Amino acid sequence: MSHRIHNSPRTPFAAALAVLLGLALALVATPASAHDELIGSTPAADAQIDALPAELQLTFSGVLMDEPGATQVVVTDAAGTALAAGDPVLDGTRLTQPLAGSASGTVTVLWRVVSSDGHPVSGEFSFTVGDGSVAPTGTQTPLPGPPMQAVDMTWIWWVLGAVVVAGGILLVILLTRKRPSRED
Repeated sequence: MSHRIHNSPRTPFAAALAVLLGLALALVATPASAHDELIGSTPAADAQIDALPAELQLTFSGVLMDEPGATQVVVTDAAGTALAAGDPVLDGTRLTQPLAGSASGTVTVLWRVVSSDGHPVSGEFSFTVGDGSVAPTGTQTPLPGPPMQAVDMTWIWWVLGAVVVAGGILLVILLTRKRPSRED
């Protein structure tokens, strides 16, 4: 007489489904994509000041990456003359750019940094030195190098999620299919 132990096919199915669902939810969750941003500057954007300060300070919402070439600041006056003197100095969330020369009228600041999440962030603002009566006569100096743009990588999470779901479905099919019975 043969005694066979019968396992319910629902137990492996339920376990596989629970593991699959947990993995799918963990892998498909979209990571936060908030980049650091400029939260303040001295002089402030659109400010009107009497004379060009010795330095420009930019304050960001997070600690920036301090890699060679990652931080760039271009400061020009209304005539397009460069006012930045030396390399910018990064200290945590604060970026300081020494300035030199004299300016009258609109001063334009172009900046590019690498956010703490590794994505490049850039922007532009201006302030006025003096009464602002000098009209721009030149063009803005572009930042050196190719334009940096953030790349949206959320598609990879969808692909990984689809692979996990497909693998889980295959696993469930393999675990729940009928196996040929053996007769002793």
